[in-house]
Amino acid sequence: MSDTQSSKSRFYYQPTFLASISSWSWALLILVMGVIFWLEVTHFNWITALFFILFIVVLLVQGLTRTILIQDHQLIINRTLQKNWLVINISDLRSLQATKTGIKFIYNSGSRRFYLTKKQRQQLFQTIGEINKNHEVNK
Repeated sequence: MSDTQSSKSRFYYQPTFLASISSWSWALLILVMGVIFWLEVTHFNWITALFFILFIVVLLVQGLTRTILIQDHQLIINRTLQKNWLVINISDLRSLQATKTGIKFIYNSGSRRFYLTKKQRQQLFQTIGEINKNHEVNK
């Protein structure tokens, strides 16, 4: 992989178990409200349609905005509906471990866990390994 390809990579993640339960419960609440309105009224109801559309939008936002971006020797973690992204220098990573369902990394001010698919987890490790190897060569 060339240096330009490895300098910017995007990975989609889900937060750990308790955070996932909390955020997806709010999303399912929108669906439940739509179903309640649908069952209360026997004919087509615009409120029900709006709840279903809102539910789809929330699913897309939660699924597509949670990203780990590797750019310029930094991990940039985008969290849903938060302006301040978590930015971690790759050189500050003390440990990067694969777990059964994702990754765990320890850095200067704490540790984080994320769920990733097996393929994305492997690509993330490969990309960080290439950046570290290139960084060591450039020293």
